[in-house]
Amino acid sequence: MINLSEKQIEYINNANKTWNWKVGAVRSGKSFVDIAAVIPKRLIERQNKSGLKVIIGVSKSTIERNVLEPMREIYGDKRISTINNNNIAILFGCEVYCIGAEKKSQVKKIQGSSIAYCYGDEVAKWSESVFTMLQSRLDKEYSCFDGTLNPESPYHWLKKVLDKEEEDKYIQEYIIDDNPYLLEKFVKNLKLKYEGTVYYDRYILGKWALAEGLIYQNYNHVVVNLPDEIKIQNIKNFKIKDFCVSIDYGTLNAFAALLWYFYNGIWYAIDGYYYSGRAEGIQKTDNQYLKDMIDFVSPIYAKSKEYDLDKIEVIIDPSAASFITELKKSRKFKVRKADNAVSDGIRDTAVAIRMNLINVSKNIKEWEDEIKGYRWNEPTDDDDRRSSTKEEPLKENDHYMDSTRYFVKTKKLAEKYTKDLYQEEKHNKYSSIF
Repeated sequence: MINLSEKQIEYINNANKTWNWKVGAVRSGKSFVDIAAVIPKRLIERQNKSGLKVIIGVSKSTIERNVLEPMREIYGDKRISTINNNNIAILFGCEVYCIGAEKKSQVKKIQGSSIAYCYGDEVAKWSESVFTMLQSRLDKEYSCFDGTLNPESPYHWLKKVLDKEEEDKYIQEYIIDDNPYLLEKFVKNLKLKYEGTVYYDRYILGKWALAEGLIYQNYNHVVVNLPDEIKIQNIKNFKIKDFCVSIDYGTLNAFAALLWYFYNGIWYAIDGYYYSGRAEGIQKTDNQYLKDMIDFVSPIYAKSKEYDLDKIEVIIDPSAASFITELKKSRKFKVRKADNAVSDGIRDTAVAIRMNLINVSKNIKEWEDEIKGYRWNEPTDDDDRRSSTKEEPLKENDHYMDSTRYFVKTKKLAEKYTKDLYQEEKHNKYSSIF
């Protein structure tokens, strides 16, 4: 038996327009009602009617993870197939096109087609042009759309769409507490995870909140005096894999590197390297930076018994092509190109700071100086705001911030924390109500 919340039942009863939306908090039950009841109902009703049946998500992999896998858990493999090479999955006997909407090129996949039903996952992360094309494709009397999203900036293009007064539209809003089936401890930890950030307003309260002011407001607790046992000169019985270097590469702009050490469940930035060619008036070459990085980690290698077996991992901005080549040629590092997703990286770093997943030595003065002034880049007037949906940090004195973001995002620290949080919730009888 599938248990539904009052909010989910309300949606089933009232979502009878062409455009039906659920907007709000994460884990509030928005998607589950679609997976368990709405999508099967819509497809079966249109099974023998003309027009494509479509699921659009950020990518095919997110459709598989967010929509098809949970449906399979309820209805089994025979009713819910995987996505084939033609981007088609078979759901309840219907051919359903599964399309990624992260790129404008995806528009071509629905251009010229008549659509009987479309389900939209994470719509706020789509390219606007994909949605614009979709608007002209629901052209049958029985055509309809169900979409879910977490809110972002109040100047986001989709917020403007939802704010338009139309009769043929139904919108339901969610907060985290609308899901009565989540464990109280899980909700408490999820709220704690985002507390003090713009993501609390968006992911917990379901608000279209503006990212403004300081990006990392509660950071003081992660700037620490290093315990004596993890100061470089005192570290004993370590493994090379417990160290990592993250680099924001610059030639004329600053070159900022952090040496990280994993100890008692926390990654500590125990040392930093910072050089600004602009400030010093002398620009260093890649070869000079390579020598500096070798010197930077030499105390670790000097004490290591594993030097011939393993190398310290270096996480670096993938755009630093020339220096990556030098690092690889040296054969002294294990080079890993950073995940440079700015918005997601900032969000994950905010979580890592909030949940004490990282600590930074007080001796790295530039890091603390940077985070104190690390702010969102706010447009100067409403016209500029309304013309932009992209949120970015102010690109000033942000080199250690970028180095930290590369490390957190590439190491998936926040994702691992979230996964552990959800693993405990999985034991909840009604956890699938997410």
